[in-house]
Amino acid sequence: MKLYGLILLTCLSLTARASTPADSVKVLEFKPYKINYPSTWRLKETCAVNECSILAPADTLNYPDIYTESINLTFNPLPSAEYTVDKYAQFSIDYLPKVVKNFKVIEKKKLKSNVIRLTYSGEKNNFKQTWRQYYYVKSGKVYIVTFSAETPKYDYYQPFIEPYLNSFTLK
Repeated sequence: MKLYGLILLTCLSLTARASTPADSVKVLEFKPYKINYPSTWRLKETCAVNECSILAPADTLNYPDIYTESINLTFNPLPSAEYTVDKYAQFSIDYLPKVVKNFKVIEKKKLKSNVIRLTYSGEKNNFKQTWRQYYYVKSGKVYIVTFSAETPKYDYYQPFIEPYLNSFTLK
């Protein structure tokens, strides 16, 4: 019986977590926006205002961990000042099946007049993935905040990462 307890304790200690609530928070801030992210995550070396990735540490949810979960930030000019967040979301839904195999929309929700959240799944780069994207339209630009995870890990990460995604603000 003690052996089973020791094995259980060992397994529990080896189970990685994306982070803990006690983790400190870092802030990524550029002139047009800012976002909070877990202190255990790191910025990709090529991080710039118009394209930045925040990378999760390796986990042991699958062994070996060969996919890095991430938050990606980018922004692009829109075709015109009248281009709405609804038009951009529809453009994305029409375009994504060209680059994501077995593309499937899980959720599309308008959060504000200029903000839409889109959650979708599919296969890319030989990984089954799930993405949660936020589209923010302001001043003729679309700001895109994307969380990506392997589909089997998405439900694990999503509740943890959602407050960070929601911390994104435009200045």
